Amino acid sequence: MLKYAFYLLPKVVFWLSSDKQVAHGDVVWQGKPWIVPAAIIRTITIIVFALLFSLLEFYSGGAFLNLFGLAVVGWTILIFVVIWLFSILELLIFRLSHTYTLRQDGLEIRNGLIRLHSFVVTPNGFGDLLVYQSIGGRIFGYGDITINSQGERQTKLLLVRKPFVVADTLRDIMGKPIVRVKSPS
Repeated sequence: MLKYAFYLLPKVVFWLSSDKQVAHGDVVWQGKPWIVPAAIIRTITIIVFALLFSLLEFYSGGAFLNLFGLAVVGWTILIFVVIWLFSILELLIFRLSHTYTLRQDGLEIRNGLIRLHSFVVTPNGFGDLLVYQSIGGRIFGYGDITINSQGERQTKLLLVRKPFVVADTLRDIMGKPIVRVKSPS
């Protein structure tokens, strides 16, 4: 059973972290939020807080008091495991519910699992873009891209892998206005 876990783990990590460069059709780039670094950061944070709470329980002497048949330190660890599971579940739902597709004629952002919300920014409506990277984003190579459209609308692409590469691609495609030439009849 363990050998299958080692076989599947790289495939799952690739699925969770891959951005596709699509060459066929008019799709230039397609991506989903990159949740692996956020999951790592959340896991480390929860472990640190669980250790701090456990140390406080040991220091105060209440760690081994029984509460409903389980020591207080056991309840603390159980609570932090549940918090971690909900945190990771939220990240998985976020990844499943967001898709970013850049085509030659615009950028489409799709949100939602049950109710799908699709928004398209065309090159004619493109204003400017802003890339934001936190310290964790700089370490792990992810960030957020905010696109300002004409009409004062802000559209955000959250947890984008390699945000500066994606921003350059967006600028190349969205910076060129669409010109249609009508053939003489």
